[in-house]
Amino acid sequence: MLQAIKGHLELHLEGVRLGLAVRLANRLDFAASLLVMMGLEFVPTLITALLYRNGLAFPGWSLHEALLVQGVFLTAKGIAYPLFGGLVWNTGEMVREGSFELVLLQPRHPLQSCMARAFDAEDLGKLAGGLALSSWCLAHVGVPSALQMAGFAVFFALSIALFLASIVAMGSLLIVWVGNFRVYEIFETMASLGQFPSTILPKNLRGLAVAGFPFAAFAVLPASSLLGRSVEGIWLAVASVAILLFASLTLWNRLLRRLVGAGG
Repeated sequence: MLQAIKGHLELHLEGVRLGLAVRLANRLDFAASLLVMMGLEFVPTLITALLYRNGLAFPGWSLHEALLVQGVFLTAKGIAYPLFGGLVWNTGEMVREGSFELVLLQPRHPLQSCMARAFDAEDLGKLAGGLALSSWCLAHVGVPSALQMAGFAVFFALSIALFLASIVAMGSLLIVWVGNFRVYEIFETMASLGQFPSTILPKNLRGLAVAGFPFAAFAVLPASSLLGRSVEGIWLAVASVAILLFASLTLWNRLLRRLVGAGG
């Protein structure tokens, strides 16, 4: 068991090492990519700051509290996207080019092999920006207690799990929906709701933030834990993320069998 876990970790670490080595071959381009990526991700932050400066606000949230949600969202995205985000593009391209069969011949589960080669160092700019923004906001709202940090760790893991479930589901669809990357754009639009407090929704629709596709789990729940806020429907969000993760893994295996059964 421990040997198997060690083998899995070594495989993923090798993927990270190779991904970094490829990008560092051209350091100037890599640095520029990081800065551009970080700058693009700060557009919602700039819009939020301008809204508050002009007297508008998310009900019940101060400026630094609202920006903390966005900082946590960027941090989670900055971990999930470098580690898993390339899965969607790589899977779609390999299926389109007919090279996915090489993954099937490897002595590991195809999903693990695809994840190992999915590392994208450019998205580390999101992580740097998220950590910087979160640290700046916490300096203004106060240092959280040990209990709040423990709750944050749990809900932050939930956020990563939701990103993973979404990415695996998108990669699964591209196994049979060859060459169509619109699923990624749809997910980005839905996930973007997760970087704003749930109060942006009408009261009769706020339950959608924690059920079905619980986009509040991306950042609102972890940030609320840091702030000592209570959020209705937390356990419903936990259950929804668990169901989505299980469903995405099931979908991957079923669509993979369809590809193999069709001679792919």
